[in-house]
Amino acid sequence: MNCAYHNQNVAVVSCNGCGKPLCPACDHRIKGFPYCQDCIVSGVELLRNHRQSSYIPIVKRQTSPFVATLLSLICPGLGAAYNGQTMKALVYFAVFVGLFQMAILTGGMPLFVLGFLGMWLFAALDSWRTARLLRSGLTPDGAEDIIVQRFSDNPKLWGVVLTVLGGSFVLQTFFNFRPLMRFVLPVLLIGLGIYFLRYYVFKTKKTEQTRASYDNQTDTPTFVSALQDVNFRSEDFDSNNNFETQTRIRTWKNK
Repeated sequence: MNCAYHNQNVAVVSCNGCGKPLCPACDHRIKGFPYCQDCIVSGVELLRNHRQSSYIPIVKRQTSPFVATLLSLICPGLGAAYNGQTMKALVYFAVFVGLFQMAILTGGMPLFVLGFLGMWLFAALDSWRTARLLRSGLTPDGAEDIIVQRFSDNPKLWGVVLTVLGGSFVLQTFFNFRPLMRFVLPVLLIGLGIYFLRYYVFKTKKTEQTRASYDNQTDTPTFVSALQDVNFRSEDFDSNNNFETQTRIRTWKNK
């Protein structure tokens, strides 16, 4: 068989891509495999097209950090909405309203007063930082925070937060919850701390129980114990079955 590109030369290998016969002069090795010049050119063009299709141009937005900060100082969340981050704006506004409502229900407890003031300043600072990142070419999705991603990916958390906030507004209209909240809130915080620490407190006990149950299980049957099993049949492992050869032939036919 002669070479596909040089008819006067004898072919020594075949192209790994298209199967053309190649002589030593046309034998181009890529990672040890022979390829013809046409397959190499096709591969380079395919790689070039793939890089061009996956290229995403950087679009710089003319957002003003001053305007974003000013809007966040007026109301937490407006600056994020100005930057094009609607989900972040909703999260910041919900957290701010929740802390403000808890401060009212507890009669101005310093923890919640400082909490909603800190959230107010943090929203303004984050809006200024995000506006600068957007001006440099970063997309709004890349500027999202971890907390915002947790809220956006968890609709149940949104439901719980909105239900608690709405219920507190309604109950505050008909009842005076300030004395009750001063007692209930610390209990809720203690219960929440125990809920988060339960895994570390009971980890050792649960691990020991798992190990004990594993030790009580029966051992894995060995070859000698398997021979003594009543369900064991030597015919299943007869050499005449030729399982390995049949598997190879069936696999080759399937190809």
